[in-house]
Amino acid sequence: MSNQRVNRRAPVSHYVIAIAFGAIATIAVSLVVAASNPDGFWLAAGIGAICAGYPSFSLGARIFVTNHTATRDPHGEESVELTWMRQAAARAFLDVLITTIVATVVMMLYRLDVGALPALLILIGLSAADVALRYLVVRHRALK
Repeated sequence: MSNQRVNRRAPVSHYVIAIAFGAIATIAVSLVVAASNPDGFWLAAGIGAICAGYPSFSLGARIFVTNHTATRDPHGEESVELTWMRQAAARAFLDVLITTIVATVVMMLYRLDVGALPALLILIGLSAADVALRYLVVRHRALK
């Protein structure tokens, strides 16, 4: 076993670049949001900045700092949780496919006129719920 200490800090310039990236991205998003609402320009800019601040600075840290501070697990793709999630997603795919086909046939036979957006949102919600429930079932069976 080696007593060598591993440096887990990024150079200071990378932290500065990450902060600058976060600030520039936040300002850009807030200006785009403000441009879409010229009547309440500053209010929209403020709301856009509040909403974009955390993701922008996090992305900057991820891009410029994390490569120096975190080590990648060579066996990370072999985790039990990831295997459970893959099983749940694979099993839910068939459910979603069959549900989509059955719903399409029912809408065709009964000549139902449903907008694309509500239908897609319902399909996405059902897909997410199906994967979540299947994940819980797979996890429960594995932990028995």
